[in-house]
Amino acid sequence: MDSKTLHTDPSIPPQQHVVRNTCYEIGYDGIRNRLYFSILGFWKNTDIVPDFLKDWDRALQLVSPGFTLLIDMRTMITHPQQLTDLHEESQRKMRAAGLSRIANVMPLDKIASLQVADSIKKIELPSQHFETCEAAQQWLDKTMA
Repeated sequence: MDSKTLHTDPSIPPQQHVVRNTCYEIGYDGIRNRLYFSILGFWKNTDIVPDFLKDWDRALQLVSPGFTLLIDMRTMITHPQQLTDLHEESQRKMRAAGLSRIANVMPLDKIASLQVADSIKKIELPSQHFETCEAAQQWLDKTMA
């Protein structure tokens, strides 16, 4: 796989990566007008992700209003509250940029799953929870038609 594609899930078509680090990946598919966000493992505090909001600003410059988002959180471990606030700020940015729909591949960690569900309620956009990236991708593709 070349350096311009994300490696998160083989069921998702290759896309251009915006950022890839040990904590998260953000990818972009211009054909679908879709962002892909993978949360990787445990984030101890905001110091571990100093460019998180700047990275989202970069990603949001690529999309057009009406874009969709697939979030892969399968490996996410519960985040401290200060990180929840950071995620909610990124969601506000996405909403302002014209986010239309979110497909969430939920964390395997049960507490993280509850944390995510609470956070997503606050954004008040159509979203659906899935167990696989393939099912999430299919749902988003269907809603494009």
